[in-house]
Amino acid sequence: MDELNPQPVYYPPTPPARRPRRRIGVEILKFLGLFVFFFVLLTLIVMAPTVYTKVSYYFFAPQENFSQKYELPVSVGTDLRDIQEVSNALDQKTTTPSADTLLIPKINVNAPIVYPTESSNEAILNAIKSGVAHYPNTAMPGRVGNVFLTAHSSYYWWSGGEFNQVFALLDKLAVGDLVYVYHQGSKYIYRVNKSFVVSPSQVDILNTNTQPILTLMTCTPVGTSLRRLVVQAELVGRPPVDAGDFAPFQQIPNLPIILPV
Repeated sequence: MDELNPQPVYYPPTPPARRPRRRIGVEILKFLGLFVFFFVLLTLIVMAPTVYTKVSYYFFAPQENFSQKYELPVSVGTDLRDIQEVSNALDQKTTTPSADTLLIPKINVNAPIVYPTESSNEAILNAIKSGVAHYPNTAMPGRVGNVFLTAHSSYYWWSGGEFNQVFALLDKLAVGDLVYVYHQGSKYIYRVNKSFVVSPSQVDILNTNTQPILTLMTCTPVGTSLRRLVVQAELVGRPPVDAGDFAPFQQIPNLPIILPV
């Protein structure tokens, strides 16, 4: 440009800045990550007592002998002499619960047994607010047949009640572990012999049995009601109550019902 005759200098127009392309895949991954994070956080909040129970088991169970709290053996083999010793030890205990009670030293369970008069899901849910529910029309403890007890493995902690996660550790029971049932002043010992998972529609586990067995049931996986975890045990240490002292048990009818939650 001439200093004596200045002329404007023109530059080519600058194209507008291009916005960075949004990568859809990255955005979807971010959304899914946030969704999973908040879902896990919400689950932990809802299931706080159950999560604490399951986590604390791994930290304290190997060191703490739960049987010391109840002064009862945790498990026993198949030796009849060992079983008899357990039975004798139970007979010598002076502290017997005044109400019907379920004791499982292995998983620190000490809960009253509640007897609802109806088998509807609503009646069972109402009963397990106060303990472990005995399913109507199944055998009574110590009798020949199937003693069927159910309880929560997890539930909303703000709903109240101290038995919302009483069966949270039911999956820790193994063959040989002992379950103690107090019923009408009598004491019965059951030895776990198997555990399995069923669908809510598999109601045949409620049926009677020709042997004196105990069935414990809860929802699984913990925090859901998708399936049912079942633990079964056999009466040991003493024979069942004479069959003539009670009415025969009825087979659960094949009705369109589901196992209680």
